[in-house]
Amino acid sequence: MNWMRILTVGVVLADSAAWGATLTWNPNTDIDLAGYRVYQCSQLPCGRANGTAAPIATLGRVTSFNIGTPSAVRYYVVTAYDSANNESGESNVTTYTPAAAPPPTTPPPAPPPTPTGLQLLMVR
Repeated sequence: MNWMRILTVGVVLADSAAWGATLTWNPNTDIDLAGYRVYQCSQLPCGRANGTAAPIATLGRVTSFNIGTPSAVRYYVVTAYDSANNESGESNVTTYTPAAAPPPTTPPPAPPPTPTGLQLLMVR
């Protein structure tokens, strides 16, 4: 299996509010390729060797995976595996950052209090 190919592949996130974000990558062209594994981290560094990467999907010979719309920043790496279940090194790390929530609306300032005890003085 061409292990270096997955290491040099860029992982791309495409985001659509209606469908969520999708990881995509270039295919590994080795004939014994069985598929890909997608890992997710909640912090950097992100990787299996660091113990921070959790497997979220084992896929066949596809080159994309919909991650939905995480509510917090998440990091992703992809590996390839062959028919003997040998796994490649990890792709580069890609980051999903959710769209920022709109700033809270500030209510308009309260009008000044209505004066009380108002008197009209006539001056001659």
